[in-house]
Amino acid sequence: MYKPCRVLLLTPDAGLVQAVSDTGLEPWALRRTGGGAPGGIPPERTLTTDDPARTLRDLAAGEDAGHGIDFVVSGGADEPAVLDALRGLALGPGRTAPWLPDRAELREILGRGPVPGPAAGDDPAPVCQVDTVSVSGMHLLLDITWPESRQPMGESEQAGVRETVRRLLDLIGHQFGGMRTDVALTPTGPSPVEITGTPVLVASLGPGTKR
Repeated sequence: MYKPCRVLLLTPDAGLVQAVSDTGLEPWALRRTGGGAPGGIPPERTLTTDDPARTLRDLAAGEDAGHGIDFVVSGGADEPAVLDALRGLALGPGRTAPWLPDRAELREILGRGPVPGPAAGDDPAPVCQVDTVSVSGMHLLLDITWPESRQPMGESEQAGVRETVRRLLDLIGHQFGGMRTDVALTPTGPSPVEITGTPVLVASLGPGTKR
C-alpha cells in the first residue's frame, strides 16, 4: 500500500504533531499570514497564506503541488470557510461517511456476547477512552484517558488497548477521520464497548498531488 509522506495539519497541537511523526509521516502546517507559529513544526514545513480555504482548494486541484502534500487533517477548530472547504474534500466523489456500529453490532462484529458483568459485590469493569485519527487506513493514536480506578497502567496493558482499538478500526473498514473508542478493561483483556466519531476531519488530496 502506498504510504503518504506529508500530512498538512490545520490544527497542529503537540499531540497531533507527535502522533503523525510517530507513524513515520511528515507533519506540515498551514497558517494565515500574521497568525501564531504552529507548535512543533519548523518554518520550512509551514505554508503561510492570506486565504487558507483557497490554498486548500488549490492544493487539491494540483495548482500548488510543489509541496507534495498527500493528506490534510483538521481537529475541527479552524475557520468556518476552511472547515467547509475541507468537508468538501473529505466527502468527495466515492467517499462516504464512516460507518459506526452500535453496541449490539459491535458485539456481533467481535463475535462476543455482552461485556462480562461484575459478580455480586464486585465493581463494574473500568473503561478507558481511546482517541485516534485514521489517515488512509493508518490509525494514529492521539490520547488514552485511563480510569482513575486503574492507575497506573502497565506497558503491556497499554499496548493491548492500542492493538485492540487498531484491530477494531481495521475490522470495520475505517480509513479516514477521528474516532473515540470506549474499551472495558475486563479480567480477560480489553473489550471495545462503544465507538463514536470525533470532529477530526481527514481529506485526501488525491492523485493530483505531485512530488
